[in-house]
Amino acid sequence: MIAMYPKLLVDERGKKYLLKKDVEKFGTDLGVVELKEVGKVHYSHKGHKFYLVEPTLYDFLKRMKRNVTTLLPKDIGFILARAAIKEGETVVEAGVGSGALTLYLSNAVGRSGRVIGYDIRSESLRVARRNLLMVGAIKKGSKIIGLDEEFDDDIEVEDGLFNVTLKLGDVREKIDEKDVDVIVLDMPDPWNVVENAKKVLNKKRGRIVGYLPYIEQTKKFVEKLKEEGFWDIETYELLERVIEISDKGVRPSTRMIGHTGYITVARVPPEGEDDSKD
Repeated sequence: MIAMYPKLLVDERGKKYLLKKDVEKFGTDLGVVELKEVGKVHYSHKGHKFYLVEPTLYDFLKRMKRNVTTLLPKDIGFILARAAIKEGETVVEAGVGSGALTLYLSNAVGRSGRVIGYDIRSESLRVARRNLLMVGAIKKGSKIIGLDEEFDDDIEVEDGLFNVTLKLGDVREKIDEKDVDVIVLDMPDPWNVVENAKKVLNKKRGRIVGYLPYIEQTKKFVEKLKEEGFWDIETYELLERVIEISDKGVRPSTRMIGHTGYITVARVPPEGEDDSKD
């Protein structure tokens, strides 16, 4: 359930509306609906059918505010799975943008984990902060580290994860955290972060992920990973195609989501790897 919007109203056409807890009546072109109980079918005064259910994080992702292009669910899901991000881990994300991936990282690491999101753009961090506030990933009044600004929030979530910290900073210069489990880089030159990442990643289990739109960037990133001793390096591209199922038969949709980015995953070299080369 989404803390800020615990209700999802879906009309008979499939159109969806995220609603706040205190909304008891909602009007559309199909009529006015009395929102009596979540998990039941409701009818408008015009007789049209609506479902009232709890929204998922995916529902919020499709409707959240954006100021830059965000990662798509196909890439987000793969990053979470391939990097094996789990509850209790510490994740550093660079290139937060509007916070789409951050939402899922927060959900993955849970209450006992933490996500530290860096970005060099203050406006992106403000947008991400608002989105994260709505789902309870950060607390009301929380500051963006490195940004001298107070926030007069009109949102307060009582039961959130509250596990995300946002920072205005450049990971190419420094990563403040130590003993990091996973570093995710959504930025144009991740090869300039590899040395800093190597210093702070947990040598027992540390992983690094890079997301890049061009293959030339990806090649340069992989070459730097190899140079610094990273191993188990693999690069992927994901394509998404909806399958249409009807009474006539089953076929792929003529439209699909093609290339969005290349995802590279690697492990940090264990302690003593550099010494073994001498």
